[in-house]
Amino acid sequence: MEKTWQVIDLIRKTKKKQSLRKEFHVPFVQPNNTYDNLVCITGFGHSGSGAVLDFLTEFNNTTVFGFYDKEFSGFKKDVPTGEVNLFRCAGGLFDIEEALDTSGYFNQNFIVKLFLHAAQYYYLKGGMYSDKFWQLTNKFIDEIVDFKIPAQNSFEGLYYLGLLKSRHKAYKNVQSPLLCNNKGDRYIYYLKNMSKQEYRKIARNYILSFLKTVNSKEFLVLDQVLTTFEPDIDKKLEYFGDFKLICVYRDPRDTYVTGVLKNEDWMPKNPQDFVKWYIKRGVKKYIDTKHPNMLCIRFEDFVLNNEDATKKIMKFLGLKSANWDKRKTYFIPEISIKNVGLYKNYKQQSEIKYIENCLSDFIYPISL
Repeated sequence: MEKTWQVIDLIRKTKKKQSLRKEFHVPFVQPNNTYDNLVCITGFGHSGSGAVLDFLTEFNNTTVFGFYDKEFSGFKKDVPTGEVNLFRCAGGLFDIEEALDTSGYFNQNFIVKLFLHAAQYYYLKGGMYSDKFWQLTNKFIDEIVDFKIPAQNSFEGLYYLGLLKSRHKAYKNVQSPLLCNNKGDRYIYYLKNMSKQEYRKIARNYILSFLKTVNSKEFLVLDQVLTTFEPDIDKKLEYFGDFKLICVYRDPRDTYVTGVLKNEDWMPKNPQDFVKWYIKRGVKKYIDTKHPNMLCIRFEDFVLNNEDATKKIMKFLGLKSANWDKRKTYFIPEISIKNVGLYKNYKQQSEIKYIENCLSDFIYPISL
């Protein structure tokens, strides 16, 4: 029942936004403040990266978009902004690049529609995804699509339309790019023949134009904007321009226990699958990658050796002490420390031992 009401609410918001766009024309006004430094934070699922977000929030020249977990820092943001998933999600900008390697219309058509679907989802949520974002998104699609063919039906449209209508009657009037555009038209999209470098140049212009619409102070901090499976910083620099990446990782034993206690449906609950999952997340690739634009830091060090860790982060980003005017307001080590060494009180110690043996390279070396 709850999901049904969520669907009805989405339909209501969609109709309201479409109605407002018809009645009013509001010109886009460039924000007074735009960022000079882009900072990306990444983690690997309950890695404690939110604690770094809290720390960066304490500076008066930062604007932070990200997920806050009060259990890790003690700070609960009034209006949560969430992770910035549009670029790395299924059907995001990085996936479109992979579709360039195929000439089959099924893949190309589907990936374009999936990206439009994701973009529309975030646009309806609002926040940093303004009307200007939607304009830029449609301009971006025009630049990468060679041509589109009007069609009554297409493979994925038929599939999703049938699936949605069979499961949720409330979906019957939803205008999704997976099915049709906001005018009710249906198309089959073909991507232009272009190199990946050409595509990245177009995508970069789209990303930077979008980020410049976000009202930000000197440092714009985005949470989980990059995929965690593959570092490839030089490739990401082609997309985002110059930026700094902070990667936060945590003792896998505590990550496992947190996932079990929170009953996370996206995290394995048995140690064998968890070990496979942890390895697939690509933690080692990040740790082994040495790049001047990336800093890897352990959550445990950030909590237990906070002074040294914060100095390292500030030096890496170019943050000044003079701007740290909310010190110990959002990130409180005395609260975060309870998330260090959780595995010690876990009942199934045989599972902890298995994780220790399989992931010994990631175990925090200091006895707690």
